[in-house]
Amino acid sequence: MTDLVWQKLEQFLRHAAPSLATLFLVFLSITPLPIPGYGTVAPVLPLIAVFYWAVHRPDLLPFLVVFLVGALFDILTGGPLGLHSFVFLIIQFLVSSQRHFLVGQPFLFLWSGFVIAALLAAILEWLAFSIYVTDMQSLGPVIISALMTIALFPLFAWLLLQMQRGLLRRM
Repeated sequence: MTDLVWQKLEQFLRHAAPSLATLFLVFLSITPLPIPGYGTVAPVLPLIAVFYWAVHRPDLLPFLVVFLVGALFDILTGGPLGLHSFVFLIIQFLVSSQRHFLVGQPFLFLWSGFVIAALLAAILEWLAFSIYVTDMQSLGPVIISALMTIALFPLFAWLLLQMQRGLLRRM
């Protein structure tokens, strides 16, 4: 009986790995760095995980988890509640619907897809926030944040790939 319990626990943790990795990236994203103005241009690391799992294993990162991750990100960053839930869900939906074009493609093609997704996410974030505060905000910080996220995509995509190969190979 204990073996069965351990097997069930292992299976649960394997299924939860993408959600936990995405949650970890939320906390990594909000880690303050001693750089003046960094908070306004910090990369949105959970977006990388949302994109990655929407392409490779959409079954393991449900829409509800993406919604909750976005809400937590908003709470921890002090942003309008629901902003990142909205942005992450739009990106997850769009990428999932185009996944047949992305699966099995060379990395540069995948990265190009992420560039489009990250820029779209930045514009959605900027537009939604501008509407929320009823004032057109500067696009500069959002674009810098998107560029930083794009620049970090190869590293985090590689880490997520290693996790997928190691933890999820038997699923």
